[in-house]
This record gives sequence, C-alpha cells and structure tokens, in this order.
Amino acid sequence: MPASDAPTAGSERGPPPEEGDGDGDPDRPRVSLTRTDERVLAYLDDVGTDYPAFVASNTGLYVDHVESRLEALAAAGLVERVTDEEVFRVTDAGRDALREDCAAWSD
Repeated sequence: MPASDAPTAGSERGPPPEEGDGDGDPDRPRVSLTRTDERVLAYLDDVGTDYPAFVASNTGLYVDHVESRLEALAAAGLVERVTDEEVFRVTDAGRDALREDCAAWSD
C-alpha cells in the first residue's frame, strides 16, 4: 500500500458499538480512512456531487484508485450514488467520519 494511502494516525475505528446503544449500523462494514479517503470525502463535502473522473482530476488522484475507494466508501455508507451515471455525494455518516478522523491530525 502506498504511504499516501496508509490510514492516518488515530483514524482506525474502534470496535463496533454494543447492541442497543443506538449508534451505527451493525450490517455496515467499518472503514479506516486512508489519506485518499479523506481527500475524496473532503472534496465531495465541498462540492456536493461529482463524477469519479472529476473527483480524481480535482484531487490529483488516479481515476481507477478513486473509483475503487468510492466503491469502498459506498459500501461503508460514507458516500452514495446520486444517479445511475455514478455521480457520488458524501453522506452524513461520511461527514461524521471525516470530522472524527480530522480531529486526530488537526491539532
């Protein structure tokens, strides 16, 4: 894994919430955000919606890599498809994950 895609310090998620505490979806996989994930989520949070190719172009990342990360982020519920043409937007859970992750490295 390239160094730029390693999870950032403090970005690892803890154990799943205990049953009944009302937090999280037990069927949804937990994700440790990579630097790429942070860039993609932050970009989508800024612009609203965009195509994977434009996300890649505007973040300086490779299209194939952005597409694979968007799929992983979508599976985790952090982004969602807006149209059948693969336009993505960040979800509230994605914003929360980005805020939680940024707190660890923004000191």
